[in-house]
Amino acid sequence: MKVLLINPPDINMIRTNLPAVLDSEEHVGYYPPIGLLYVAAHAEKETNYKIEVLDTLVEELDYDGIEKEIIRRQPDVVGIQTMTFTLIDVIKTARVVKKVNKNIHVCLGGPHINLYPDETIAIPEIDSLVLGEGEHAFADLLKCLDSNSELAKVKGIVFQKNGKIINPGARPMIENLDTLVHPARNLIPIEKYWSVLAKNAPITTSMTSRGCPFKCIFCDRPFFGKSFRFRSAKNVVDEMEECVKVGIREFVFYDDTFTIDRKRVYGICEEIEKRKLDVFWSVRARVAGLDEKILMTMRKAGCIRIHFGVESGNEEILKVMKKGITLEEIRTAFKLAKKVGMTTLGYFMLGNPSETREQMMETIEFANTLNADYANFALTTPYPATELYQMGFEEGIIEDDYWREFAKNPTEEFAPRFWGGEGHLAEDELMEMLVYSYKSFYRRPRYMLNQLLQVRSWAELKRKIKAGLLLLRNTEFKSTA
Repeated sequence: MKVLLINPPDINMIRTNLPAVLDSEEHVGYYPPIGLLYVAAHAEKETNYKIEVLDTLVEELDYDGIEKEIIRRQPDVVGIQTMTFTLIDVIKTARVVKKVNKNIHVCLGGPHINLYPDETIAIPEIDSLVLGEGEHAFADLLKCLDSNSELAKVKGIVFQKNGKIINPGARPMIENLDTLVHPARNLIPIEKYWSVLAKNAPITTSMTSRGCPFKCIFCDRPFFGKSFRFRSAKNVVDEMEECVKVGIREFVFYDDTFTIDRKRVYGICEEIEKRKLDVFWSVRARVAGLDEKILMTMRKAGCIRIHFGVESGNEEILKVMKKGITLEEIRTAFKLAKKVGMTTLGYFMLGNPSETREQMMETIEFANTLNADYANFALTTPYPATELYQMGFEEGIIEDDYWREFAKNPTEEFAPRFWGGEGHLAEDELMEMLVYSYKSFYRRPRYMLNQLLQVRSWAELKRKIKAGLLLLRNTEFKSTA
């Protein structure tokens, strides 16, 4: 049996704001689909089937290109990574697969199907879904399909039988992440992955933990749960060493919050230095609980970029969002990260519950005082399965379950709704605030001069020019609302 795992295009991706400028790096480069690579690795380990991965993004394929690949590869099973934002592209990809051969089994996995399994399995082109963490369930699905066994015996698989949806529920979360096989990077063209922010190419993604114990009301990543589970320092650095051997020296850690367990962070840094690995890496971190010692240790071990979720420059709004941090902690974290020589990126949100225009301006002005290298601003959007979305129903801000309706009937005309500020600012007003936030941050003469003074090579200059062109293009955005 031949299996093809597909990272779908983002041709019809839902866009909630103007194109993100220097978001969590995905929009300024190509990053390996780490989730698919974990699933692929376990399928290789637990079966004897031929496993392939097609990353349509890095290969820059449209639907005609995908059709040619399906014809060339002739898979028996196709698995497609599915997020709510890419649902339309997922469906169109599935239609291409069925067009080539209606007997190819199409299986979806990912965050969206965990939120809306019944709606997703009802899509005509879809044969099955993998709930929860899919490494073991997908491998069992393949063995079941190959032996014509009863699918109902496979925990974590959703399908239809005689018009009835069979949903046994997801498997328990994987407690010991060290039991996971390292991602199957051998199945992708590793040389094609890069970032405008990176010091080196190729780059790769890695995930050293799953789950987040914090309670931000806007979090759209419930997939891995609230229980924090992590890989051992040795296991993490083993993977890094494997990558170095094939020419990868830069890593983007996709953990929700890398620095939750300080002892483990120190352990990872010690392993890197003990093995004398010449690597660079970036993380997402929480401003609370950081000090100069841990940041310096990380920097010496190769951590060159750190991303902080700030969200607001107003204490009251931070409380509304249940961030559990203070403005002073934010200032301190950015100051210390810069002191040890890390590049910093801050995430900010505008249009939060109860937020006034004046409070939004406080956030923009606060961002400009942090001396961050990059800032990402976004309009607060209630995503499905978040506390913010539920709050919208309770407060009468949201009257209909529009995300579920989209899951039932995905159309290209669908547009997510912003929360808005006090008195519910109109969308065009919010977009104007968003554009102003980018202009205010990136067009400061002092900021531009500092960025130029930091350039140390021709390659770095080219990256900064490319980033600058993206910024100029995006901040010229005019709302059509």
